[in-house]
Amino acid sequence: MGKRRLAWPAGLSGALLFAALLAACDDGGSTARTGSDATFTDGVASGDVTATSAMLWTRAEGGDRLAVEVARDPAFEDIERALTAQTSPDRDYTVLVDATELEPDTRYHYRFRAGRAVSPTGSFVTAPEPSDARPLRFVFSGDSDGSRRPDGSAPFGEFDVLRDAAAEQPDFFLYFGDTIYADRDPEARTLAEYRAKYRENRGYTALRDILGQTSLYAMWDDHEVYNDFAGATVDRARFEAGRQAFHEYLPMRLGDDESVMYRAFGWGAHADIIILDERSFRDGQASGACLVDGRADPIPAGAAPDAPDFLRGVRGFVGLPAELPSACLDTINDPARTMLGERQLEFLKEWLRESDATWKLVVNPVPMQVLLAEPYDRWEGYAAERRAILSYIRDNEIENVVFLTTDFHANVFGPVRMDPFNDVEPVAYEAIAGPIATTPLRQDIADVIGEEGADVLGGFLESLIKVDCAELDSYAYALVEIDKGGGMTITAKGPGGAQLCRTTLEPER
Repeated sequence: MGKRRLAWPAGLSGALLFAALLAACDDGGSTARTGSDATFTDGVASGDVTATSAMLWTRAEGGDRLAVEVARDPAFEDIERALTAQTSPDRDYTVLVDATELEPDTRYHYRFRAGRAVSPTGSFVTAPEPSDARPLRFVFSGDSDGSRRPDGSAPFGEFDVLRDAAAEQPDFFLYFGDTIYADRDPEARTLAEYRAKYRENRGYTALRDILGQTSLYAMWDDHEVYNDFAGATVDRARFEAGRQAFHEYLPMRLGDDESVMYRAFGWGAHADIIILDERSFRDGQASGACLVDGRADPIPAGAAPDAPDFLRGVRGFVGLPAELPSACLDTINDPARTMLGERQLEFLKEWLRESDATWKLVVNPVPMQVLLAEPYDRWEGYAAERRAILSYIRDNEIENVVFLTTDFHANVFGPVRMDPFNDVEPVAYEAIAGPIATTPLRQDIADVIGEEGADVLGGFLESLIKVDCAELDSYAYALVEIDKGGGMTITAKGPGGAQLCRTTLEPER
């Protein structure tokens, strides 16, 4: 109580006196009272960090009122921010609190208290001031299927590449695209079932560790609800349940409109991070207009009027017709179809136009490069909006745009061109990385067309589409390093940190 003066009313009972004493001692510091004891089974996480704030997360099963402590020292000898939070069964005991009034470019440690229980300690670093050209080092990946077999074994390993990613000591982790696989057996359809999928993934030590060690910026793709869903055609009940569970389990800073998950952050002078939601507002796929013998044509671009002869030859070689129904290409190229929606498209353009950071890093859940085969769920399947974005970048002479992408279950680095055959001048760059834990692309292809066909695909990407690197058969993450002068190196790494792809980009001034 320190120097606080107390005056007790006459006749105050012993129980009330004790309660009043506790209240008087509660000065908002680390001694703040907490509620019921809780079990911290799912680790801690921090997210959406800025220069002065961070969203802090945990799950306190059985708890209600919690205290949150933030300090610069891991021993918490000098607690800088003491906060309170609430949880309940209504939010599956997850906890989210906004820690504000922090110092830029500073390492913080945090923990939660619920009754006598104390959570694991987490750590994050705040962003530098916008004028600070300090070096930057972060990792990104996605596609983490934590589904287990009936015997409890993990078909895709124990998320082991995340141990290697954590060993890079990144400033933050971009974790986006298929953060769970809700449509794996048993398929999630209710809010309780979606929540269970997130708890299943938190059972992997490697994921809990990296989320506790550094902060994250998260975004969903399709498997957080079900495969290839589009906002315009999705089952709304499943969509709402999937989105609520995503918000509950990944620390994000949301505004009044929770349907708006796209957002952007600055990290010093060298990076603006523009995070896109490429599911909530998209129209349905064009695949239904492109059916051949009852299934979507795998290479519709090969039937376009301006398709190169060799690509037409590929269609003939694999037994596809030379022509497609006119509705197919018309639908793919329809300017009324959208992936982002009007408001998000304008948001992207504004950030690209107004950013004065060295690099404009677009967190992009599905590939932007032209990769030809099965294009319907990627940007190629929304060709008019894709051209509009790339034309905007080119026409406004916006330099140093890099798309950071997951979803493809492979590592493919290369320039983003308007058209790899007819308009080949690069407009931006793209680094596709992953997966963390699901079947790599090469294995998927080999299961369909055999090992020989799978071997051909990598060469096809490198020689015909002219990507810089294509590594299709590894669990992976990408390390992005920006030096003080603004030079950027992106390295895709597999198990043990083995290098898979690497590129160095120098900024256009």
